Amino acid sequence: LSPSQHGGSEVRGGRAAKIGAKAGRVVRVLRLVRILKLYKAYYEAKALERRKRHEKNRPGQDEDDWDDEDVDAMKEKFNQPGKESQVGKKLSELTTRRVICIIMAMMLGLQILEVDETDKAAFSSLYGAEIVWRKFTLMRENGNSSLVGEKRDAYEKSLLKYIYYHNWFAREDSEKYCPMQDCAGLYYSQLFWVGIVGSDAAEVQTYAQNASLQHSNIGAFEKEYARVDGIYNYGFMPTEAQAIIKSEWTIECQHSSDKVSRGISLLSQDIEGLVSHKVSCPQEELRSQEYMYIYPRGMTSAQLDDWYLAFYFDLRPFTRAESMYNIINTMNILILLVSVSLVFANDANRLIVHPVERMIKRVESIRDNPLIAMKMADEEFKLEEIAKARQKRAKKEYVRFILGELMQCRFCGSTDDEPMETVILEKTIIKLGSLLALGFGEAGANIIGHNMRGGDSAGVNAMIPGTRVECIIGVVRIRDFSTATEVLQSKVMTFVNQIAEVVHGVVNEFRGAPNRNSGETFLVIWRMESHESLLNPQDPTALEDKKVKLKAAGKLAGMSIVAFSKILGGLHRSPLLATYRGHPGLQYRLGANCRVNLSFGLHAGWAIEGAVGSEFKIDASYLSPNVSIATSVERATQTYGVSLMVAQSVVELCPVSVVSKCRLIDRVIITGSAAPMEIYCVDLDYRAVSVDTAEPLQIVWNTRNRFKVRQFLESERTAMQSDSFDVLELFDGDQSIRDMRRRYTVEFFQLFNMGYQNYSQGEWQVARRMLSCTRAILGTEDGPSSALLRHMEFPYKFEAPREWQGVRELVTTVAVAETS
Repeated sequence: LSPSQHGGSEVRGGRAAKIGAKAGRVVRVLRLVRILKLYKAYYEAKALERRKRHEKNRPGQDEDDWDDEDVDAMKEKFNQPGKESQVGKKLSELTTRRVICIIMAMMLGLQILEVDETDKAAFSSLYGAEIVWRKFTLMRENGNSSLVGEKRDAYEKSLLKYIYYHNWFAREDSEKYCPMQDCAGLYYSQLFWVGIVGSDAAEVQTYAQNASLQHSNIGAFEKEYARVDGIYNYGFMPTEAQAIIKSEWTIECQHSSDKVSRGISLLSQDIEGLVSHKVSCPQEELRSQEYMYIYPRGMTSAQLDDWYLAFYFDLRPFTRAESMYNIINTMNILILLVSVSLVFANDANRLIVHPVERMIKRVESIRDNPLIAMKMADEEFKLEEIAKARQKRAKKEYVRFILGELMQCRFCGSTDDEPMETVILEKTIIKLGSLLALGFGEAGANIIGHNMRGGDSAGVNAMIPGTRVECIIGVVRIRDFSTATEVLQSKVMTFVNQIAEVVHGVVNEFRGAPNRNSGETFLVIWRMESHESLLNPQDPTALEDKKVKLKAAGKLAGMSIVAFSKILGGLHRSPLLATYRGHPGLQYRLGANCRVNLSFGLHAGWAIEGAVGSEFKIDASYLSPNVSIATSVERATQTYGVSLMVAQSVVELCPVSVVSKCRLIDRVIITGSAAPMEIYCVDLDYRAVSVDTAEPLQIVWNTRNRFKVRQFLESERTAMQSDSFDVLELFDGDQSIRDMRRRYTVEFFQLFNMGYQNYSQGEWQVARRMLSCTRAILGTEDGPSSALLRHMEFPYKFEAPREWQGVRELVTTVAVAETS
């Protein structure tokens, strides 16, 4: 009855053709997207050209009294889009890709997940109806001839073939009523109602009686046709349905307002397991989309108005399948939209939101602790190195690397992508924070944090009130600096920086903070937690807190002494600084035994930490009388002929083990302090240190190696914070310090202490005898012994004055008024 009887290959071929047509439309959409991108580029180029022409023709304005139009013009200028950023370009590219993928997925997916109209009904429904109609009209035309029996048999056979070809039950239960397969189940509609439609009810009844089956044996028909295993099979019908087919056409329905129908319905009776919803009149008992009305197309208009055969097909399987596919399509679209929105959000988060959040987090961290910027830079560099190593390993796995490049479409462009502006901005924030930390130091942390907290304004207020801090103040001075400056001229900067590298490096290692360098002097600070201002001295918690802080302060005091001792040893071991010993100009001015040397002074007390300067230039520093005292202590090294002097305020904080390394040499009233204080020296003979002759490390000091060194130093700093850390071990374990202290014997210290005690108690004659011995016992002149002897000799002639209390006023050889 239809070409579709050759199987489902023609149907599949039609689907493939439709998919090909859809793919063609997708290609046209892609072309449209490319055209839109070209138009966007052209529009931006024209806009840039207009802006340049406008700025060229606009006269300059130097006035400061801006009106509203000027402000609007400035805002417009800043808000005008310039060159597209890498972030915008990447986001636009990813968005375009996602949109194309959505369109392709929806166009292809919606077509695949929909019921094809070709599966709705076979073409045999129309063609077969035409055959049955012709057979029926031929039977009626030969109603009184001898051929009437033959014509009726032909009509009834064609009707049975039509009914069985569109077997409703073969689709409903294919295993039972179509065991050979390839029956009516290939389509979504099957015949269930056959009858006569006409305008005259009496004529319709007559034609219906004539059209009902009278001679056919359905069992013989099934045996002849239904049991044949063909390309397309008729299948079987239950006995209830066979009885309905053989019955009279008695079911009368109202076909339309002016027509009635009379026929049979295969679904007019309940059939267990098959028919649960009886349908006698399709138009009355089914919705319009649940049935299909077929009638012969070869009739004339008069016949159509009079009467004709009508067939109703059940479309409920098609409606169910269509509804199911619509639900699936709706769910797929929802899933697709949710997935794409997540992908879009992920792109925006990855390219914009997360970098901005990281920048905000970094800015907040720098605001809270400006000195953390250096650690951020190290962490960022570490991540960069890890990424480079990972990429290098990926390149070794060639296949995976090529697949990754192809998946990201890098085969069609340069592999050296420009970094995103967000990445550049994030790294710039870290660099600026690091430069601020380097430039302002620990003293400028409050200035940086105070100005970064004001997020409502872009103004900078550097002149903030100072903060009182408890600290250990160290002053380092380069000996004979004026002479070195005159001799070295332009190279003096290199000279100072080489010394600063040693001083700053060791101070930083021992948890100190280099503050400023004013030519020949370096000011370094060890900040301590305040242990003086306790809310309630009787509170056990406060007392315990004070003990903890005092212990921490003692550790810092010991570390400051060890740091200065190591600086002195490292300075004289350095082969680089040893080259200045042979400089002709320095030898001429300072003698053949000249060498680079430093002197140190340590004092503990309060200081005001803050900005010094004006709105035009500031320095983050410390101001206090204690800074002047520390400077005077350092200047006293010339008077006493030592390299490192320590004030009583520092020694009182030190552990007993470190105090034993200090020698009490005098009790004085020093410049900047009205109260007398004891001063100590740490005996270090720098002439005993040999220059390091080991081969220099074959290391290229690039960013990676500097990072490794910083990490090592940071681990050393962290180890110094532990409770088990012993400062004395560092002092005794350093080879340079052992070499510098080797000539100082126990006998020398005991004799000097006895001499000093006699000096302090006014027994100057006894002190003279003992100190004269200690001055020469070392093989070289002992500076403190000579200083005490000079004071007793001039002008007192080794006779203590009557008002002598063991304290003298110390006047240094160089004025120190400029240091404050």
